[in-house]
Amino acid sequence: MFLTVFTVLASLLTANAAIIEMFSDKECKDHVGTVNVWDNTCARTTGFESFVITAEGGFQQTIRAHLRNDCVVPYTQCASASATGRCTTAYNNQGASHAFSSYWSMDGCETA
Repeated sequence: MFLTVFTVLASLLTANAAIIEMFSDKECKDHVGTVNVWDNTCARTTGFESFVITAEGGFQQTIRAHLRNDCVVPYTQCASASATGRCTTAYNNQGASHAFSSYWSMDGCETA
């Protein structure tokens, strides 16, 4: 019993997710959805051209917006998971984004 309670408490203390609002325009005005991006995971989404992080992810987590919904390069934007409240564009000459990834990085956004 103690082991089960301890395991649940440990996972609650270490599990984090950035909550991200997605928008179909480049100015964060036309809301298309909300997604939780758990630390060190990929979250497939509908298409979006901008986003706002409304709740930060875990310690030193970095969020990437990806063109395809498989969370591989190329990506359209990279931001710290603690960069809450700021409208960030997430498109390039190939189009809108379709997924978010979250990963731990000591250096933040590095090129891929």
